[in-house]
Order: sequence, then structure tokens, then C-alpha cells
Amino acid sequence: MGTGYTRNDTANNIADGNVINAADFDGEYDAIEAAFNSSSGHTHDGTAAEGGAVTVIGPAQQLVATSTSINPSTNAGLDLGTSSLQIKELYVDGVAYIDSFSGSMSVDTDNALQFRDPQLAINSSADGQLDLVADTTVKFTSPEVIMTDDVRLQSDASILTFGADDDVKLTHVADTGLGATAASGFQLSLQTSDISVDNGNTIGKISFNAPLEDSGTDAILVGAEIEAAAEANFGSADNSTALIFKTNTSAAATERVRIKADGDVVFKGAAYDMTWDESANALDFADNASIVVGTGDDLTIKHDGTNTSVVNTTGELTVQGDGITVQSNTGTEKYMDMDVNGAVNLYHNNVKKIETTADGVDVSGDISVGNLNVVTNTISSTDSNGNINLSPNGTGTVIINTDLDVDNVNINGNAITSTDTNGNIDINPNGTGIVKLKYNNTDVLVTSATGATLTGAIAATTFSGALDGTITSATTATTQTQNDNSTKVATTEYVDNATGTSTTSSDASALAFAIALG
Repeated sequence: MGTGYTRNDTANNIADGNVINAADFDGEYDAIEAAFNSSSGHTHDGTAAEGGAVTVIGPAQQLVATSTSINPSTNAGLDLGTSSLQIKELYVDGVAYIDSFSGSMSVDTDNALQFRDPQLAINSSADGQLDLVADTTVKFTSPEVIMTDDVRLQSDASILTFGADDDVKLTHVADTGLGATAASGFQLSLQTSDISVDNGNTIGKISFNAPLEDSGTDAILVGAEIEAAAEANFGSADNSTALIFKTNTSAAATERVRIKADGDVVFKGAAYDMTWDESANALDFADNASIVVGTGDDLTIKHDGTNTSVVNTTGELTVQGDGITVQSNTGTEKYMDMDVNGAVNLYHNNVKKIETTADGVDVSGDISVGNLNVVTNTISSTDSNGNINLSPNGTGTVIINTDLDVDNVNINGNAITSTDTNGNIDINPNGTGIVKLKYNNTDVLVTSATGATLTGAIAATTFSGALDGTITSATTATTQTQNDNSTKVATTEYVDNATGTSTTSSDASALAFAIALG
């Protein structure tokens, strides 16, 4: 039992109005000190000997102690320390209920600030790292969460969810990328915050590159890119935007394809472009741009601004169709048309001139050739009279360099001439055939195996050989007269005079020497 307090001033010397001796005061102080000595003094443990327990402290008894708590005498009536007189350390084994913090709170080393149970806590497992631990969910209820650097989701197949109904999700696909899902189909919107968009400004862009490639230089540059760019200054009625596709084999990606705001698609070439014209439903090639077909670039179609060429370097160039027409650029004038199982027609100034038929070729108008090679043995005529005309141009001639075998020859002019060096003209029937010369469709001269038969009179300046028939004088003939032995043809008058008779029989008998004997 501790020492209690016993009053020493039993004589009541220490009282109002008395002179207090030092000895009385000193004795009284010692008695009080002994009662409150920390090791031997009165304990106030609530027993009769030690005194009742101390339950209130303070000049106004503001701190009240009970068997289970220490409380201020009024709610929120006491501070635990001050800003200049702080409690050094506070150890709490249980729950601390704190309405607010007005200063910093430090959690030592890796100790955790725990909520509900050890699976809900905040701690720092390593210097520079803050861990939020939750066995189910960490929920941020805030209009905005700002993080000044990286955010990492470190589990495979982790999911980032958006929306009150979790209707949009980004799901990690290990070593591959992200899977994106949305209730109505996933939509990614790339937007610009520029309040004044001008022609050429970028609206959004997706770039592809390998920034960690250890080769460096070109290897880490953007190798491919998809860009949405303004094609005009934006206005209340204009948001013209092109979609540009870029690639490259070295250096930064460069434009390859552009889908323009009006729907046209431009395919970029090194020097010449190709454009799909949406409004015209046409594929346009710039001058000198080529269409090249075949593994070995075998077929090339190109327009150089003046002319168009189609060049095929392998095999044959085949054009197929049951009906094919070649015509002018306006479509109003034909050059050629062809039909399956039908004719091939050639035109001059939109007028048909040549037509193929089952039997050959029909030509309307003149035909001019350098050489005419007739494969078969017949040249025939569809003229109503059956005529075939060979008509040289101007002063030209028709020259036949070999034998000519014809059924009938009709000479519209008045001469048959020869280009033979001797001027010879041979009319030579095949085999035992004969040659007939007619006048008014009547035989005049007929050849035979032994000579020729002449019907009618013949006028000549000179004869050589035997004659059989009657020779009469002619107004222009030079004739033989009596006693004239020159080489002239004798007339029947001369024969009559020579024979002394004028009968027909004598004329016939005497014709044998009607050739001048010289």
C-alpha cells in the first residue's frame, strides 16, 4: 500500500491570519510529496487505503476517465497536442475514428493503413511505391482522376471497363494487343481540339512503328500511317476531310492512297497518279501512267497526252466478242464492225466499202493494190453484164507477167500492147484450143492446127507465105499490075489479065502464085 497523505500541521498553524513557520510548511510539503511519489506514494486505486480513483483531470476537469475510455468532458472539447506541442507517437490497437486530417499523416515503412480487414489496405511495400490492396474492387468516385504518368494493368486478360452498365470494354490479349467490345459495336473516335481547322490540318492519325528496334535510324521511324486531314478551311457548311494512307520501305512513311472528301480515290505513283472518279464511275489514268498486265509486264496500255498505245509482247493479242465495232470517239462514225457467224465490214467515211461473205469478199467502189495474188483459179464478177474491169489509174497499164487463162476478155479501149522487149503479143490457147477473132459476134479469123481461116477481106501492105482465097483491090492498097515483078500482092484484076480469063474458078486456081516471087 502506498503512502497516503497525512496532515502534519495538526496545531493548525497554517491558517488564515497566522504567521506560517518554515518548518510547518516544509513538513506539510514533504507529506504531500510522499503521497504523490511515483513509486511509493498513494496510488488512488479506488481502495479505501489508497483513495478513490482519479477520473477527471484539468483545470476545469475537461478530461474524464472511465473504466473503458478517456473522453473530453464535452464533445470535441479537447485537443490532443497542439501545432507546437505535438504528441510524439500514438499507438492504437484497434479502430481509430478520425473525422479529418488537417496536415500530413505518415505511415511508417511498409506498414499499412487498413480498412475493414487486411485485404483492404494502403501501404508502401517499397520506397517510391504505394500499394492499394483490395480483395475485390478499388472504386474511385470522382468526376475526374488525374495520373501524371503511366498506368499499368499487370495481369494477362485484364479488362478496362467503361460506362454505367460496363457496356464498353478493353481486354488485354497476352503478347498481342487489346480486344475492344461495345454493346452496339465498338467505335473509336479520334478528334482534334483545334477551334479553327484549316486546309491541311490533321484531324486524327494512327501511326505504326517499332521504336525499340535496335537497328535504329530508319528502323524506328513511322513505317505506316493512316491520317485524316482537312481538305479545306472548315466552316459551318464545310468539313471536307481526306483519309490518307502512308507506307515506306525506308525513311518516314509517305502518301500512297488518298480517299478525298468527294469520294474520289487517288493512287499515288512515283511520277503519275491513277484516280477512281466517284462521280463519273470511272478509273482515270494520268498522261503517261500505264496499265500493265502479266507476270512479265506482257501487256501495256498507255496514253501519253497525244496518242494511246496498246503493246503486247508475249503471244497473241486476242479481242473476243459476238459483236465487235471499231468507231470514232463520238460513236457516230464506224471504222469496222464484226458479227459472230456473219460479216466483217470495213467503212470509209462511215460508208461500207468491204464486206466478207460466205463466198469471199464484196467490195463497193474501186480497189487499188500493189500486187493481187489469186489463190484459187477464178476471178468472177457480180456485174449485171458479168464484166470485170482492170482499169489503171491515169496513164498506167495493166501488166500480166505470166500466162493469163480467161474465158472471155473484154477490151474497153482500142489497143492491146506489149511490154516485151520485141513488142510481141502471144495469144496461145491451152492444148489444142483455137483462137477466134470476131466482129459483131461473127467469126472473122479462126486458128487451126494447120493455120488460120479468114472470113471476109483482109487489107495489108505486105504478105509472106501462101494464101488461099480471093484478094480484091482496095482503095489504099498497093497492088501488083501486069508486067510488074515486084514483091506486091496481086489483085484479081492482075490474075485475070495474066490468065486471060475472069471466071471465079480461074481466080481461085491462080491464087497460089498471088504472092510476089521477087
